[in-house]
Amino acid sequence: MPGPLCAFTVDVEDWYQSSVDFDAPISDRVLRNCNRLLALLDDCGVKGTFFVQGLVAEAFPALVRTFLQHGHEVQSHGHSHRPLFAMSRAELRRELDYARKTVEDAGGVKVTMFRAQDFSIRRENLWALELVAAAGFEIDSSIFPMRTKRYGIAGWPAGPSQGRLRNGAVLLEVPVAVTRYGALWLPVAGGGYFRLLPQALLGWALASITAAGRPAIVYCHPYEIAPQETDDFKGRVSPMFLRSQRLGRRHFAPRMKHLFKMLPFGRMDSVLANWRFL
Repeated sequence: MPGPLCAFTVDVEDWYQSSVDFDAPISDRVLRNCNRLLALLDDCGVKGTFFVQGLVAEAFPALVRTFLQHGHEVQSHGHSHRPLFAMSRAELRRELDYARKTVEDAGGVKVTMFRAQDFSIRRENLWALELVAAAGFEIDSSIFPMRTKRYGIAGWPAGPSQGRLRNGAVLLEVPVAVTRYGALWLPVAGGGYFRLLPQALLGWALASITAAGRPAIVYCHPYEIAPQETDDFKGRVSPMFLRSQRLGRRHFAPRMKHLFKMLPFGRMDSVLANWRFL
């Protein structure tokens, strides 16, 4: 199949605000990290989809336009980074409206895809998908298709699937990458999995997903290309947590370059069209 088989996506957020203190302001670290990531993608000739957090788009609207100028796609990664399962229906409606509007206003483009912060649509709040569709989104990438300690839904289809929701809306659900490893499901989508799993295993896993007839959707965060960023928070954040967050960052950029050489990556819209889901 010609064209991109794997989608490279980025959840654009600021590490301290998204991981430690939801009330913290968005810092300019997100600019430095995104510029490093853009340079990596330019060097490799890869285009991707940037799911931009609303607070980031508000703080740095020019960053959204920069993504577009580099030929990337921009979509929504929520607004506050608070988990969706902790929100009431009214709170989630406001969150989704802010999330879409901030990115659209910053970029001047229509936003049609949504990815919940921390994959926080779980079995107990699947009703959130109805509100995602009602907010004007046509594609969702919020469900992690296996259960982990923090998120995910066991038994969810591993590939894209379109379904009609209880409110009558139609939504295309596009899960991130997991694959079979013997009797187990193995998460290989990105983030910490990309930093910590053996490189050879990741390459095999992504190739096995496309060989099985579905696109491999991977993700990262801009801060994963910044090994020294956690040093700024010594004395403010638990040393154990900082250590866990720093693990593997030094290897992230060379690892991505290796995977980009192995497999054809592209934007989410291009990949879904190539696999005839759009």
